[in-house]
Amino acid sequence: MDAPQGQVPEAFALEQNFPNPFNPSTTISFALTKAGEVRLAIYNMNGQLVKQLVAGALEAGRHDVAWDATDARGARVTSGMYLYVIKAGDFTAQRKLVLMK
Repeated sequence: MDAPQGQVPEAFALEQNFPNPFNPSTTISFALTKAGEVRLAIYNMNGQLVKQLVAGALEAGRHDVAWDATDARGARVTSGMYLYVIKAGDFTAQRKLVLMK
């Protein structure tokens, strides 16, 4: 995960991953207005956890997290649509991403 970039943003934000669709990896960017506990995870369309990407304290600012299309065991996941969900304090957001092989 990259370090915070630039000034502290005025609002929490979860951006669309880039590239999307992707293969073999994609970047998820988000902005935090204050430091705190953050959880960022990938879920399949059945709501099952695929991989926890972030689970811990982060500083305020913009953050970039790469996902290499692997699950928690390191195995490649199948092509298809997935959700990524962020929870940071009272802020919760989700977006869809597509893996195409």
